[in-house]
Formats: sequence, structure tokens, C-alpha cells
Amino acid sequence: MRLCRLAGIGWLTIALMPGCAWYQSLAAKFNRPASSSQTGPASPSALEPKLEAMDHRLERIELMLTDVRNDGQRRQRQEEQSQQSLAGLRQETRNTRAALARLQKQLATQHAAVVARLGETAANQADFWAVDISMGPLPNGGGQDHEARRIPAQVPDRAREILVYAQVATGYVKAGPHRFRISVRVEGAREAAFYLYAVGHPQPSWAYNSDNVWLPMPRDRQLFLRAEGEPFFGDWSSEVRVIAYR
Repeated sequence: MRLCRLAGIGWLTIALMPGCAWYQSLAAKFNRPASSSQTGPASPSALEPKLEAMDHRLERIELMLTDVRNDGQRRQRQEEQSQQSLAGLRQETRNTRAALARLQKQLATQHAAVVARLGETAANQADFWAVDISMGPLPNGGGQDHEARRIPAQVPDRAREILVYAQVATGYVKAGPHRFRISVRVEGAREAAFYLYAVGHPQPSWAYNSDNVWLPMPRDRQLFLRAEGEPFFGDWSSEVRVIAYR
């Protein structure tokens, strides 16, 4: 047992001696540099691509920010333009409404005036009274200057005008052209008149002529009848009537 222990110590002493190969291999194992699995600081050539990639990303981000900023400014300008257009449209709407109100007021005034004028015209047109007053036949001429016929009291003094109807019919009549004049005196010797025209021929037929005219109501209440031309001889007839006044 003692011999075994001494033999082991001797062997260990020999093995640990500096000249021993096993000792050198063991020392080399402990002094070996770190394995390749433990990486050290990267070289500059390996960092340059990363920096370039980061620069590209920064440029893209800056471009995106610029686009966003420009888009925001564009939207702001569009909003300002829209606000200005809206304000102009509102002002134009107010102006149009004011013009429409003025036009409606003007049309209403014109409409009222037209209605009033039409009412007055209708009243004036309807403001007459019908009568049927015979004033006798037309004169035949033959040297008489004129015949005066007095307008009856059926036409009041307040009348402004009278509607006079006159007609003449000729059949087998000797004589030529005949002109009848119906008139009233307006002021002094001044007269208002209208005419009927008839021609007498010895023929087996009848010819007619008639008219009705508004004449001023004469203050002397006289209606004057006159025949111009050769007196008729034969079949003929005539009449004068006052058929309305106003």
C-alpha cells in the first residue's frame, strides 16, 4: 500500500515537469485564444452597408413627411378657396333674394295698377244706358239746309255722349249719289258729325247702308240732319234713332 502511494506521487511529479510533453499540451490548452464562436468588434467595411440602408430609409421618411406636409398645405389652400367660394355664393344668394323681393314688389304694384285700370275701363265701357228713341227719317233734300230734331228728355242733361243709329235703304229710285250728314253742335258753330252714303238707281233690287256712332251730347239738345244731292224719287226708306247714352 505504501509502495503504491509512493509510485503515484513519483509519476505525478514526472508528469508535471516543464519538459514533459503532456504538461506542455495541458499548458497549451489553457493558453489557447478564444474560439471563433466568440466574435469581436465588427470591421468598418461591414458597417457601411447598414449606414447606407439607414440613409435610404431616412430619405424615404423625409420624402413621406414632405408629401404629407405639402398635402396638408394643399388641403388648407383648398379649404380656404372653398370658404371664399361659399362666402361669395352666400352673398350672391342674398343679393338675388333682395332683387327677387324688389321685382315681386314691382310686379305687385304694376298688377294692382293694371287691375285698377281694367276696372276703370270696364266701368267706363259698361257705364251706359240703353234707350230706343226714334228721331224720324232722314231728310230727302230738295233745297232744305238742314233739319233739327230735339233729343227727348229720356236722355238726361248729365249725359256726356249719345249713340246715334242711322240707316238708309234704296230700291227703284231715280237720282244719283246721295249723302246724309248727322251732326250735333259742340261749341258755338263747331260740329261733330258722321255720314251715310246712298245711290239711287231704277233697279229691281234694294241696297242698304247703316252706321252707329257716339256723338257728344249737345247742350242745346238738337240733332241736325242734312241731305246732299238730288232728291230721291221712288222706293226708298230711312230712319234715325238714339239707342244709348253715357
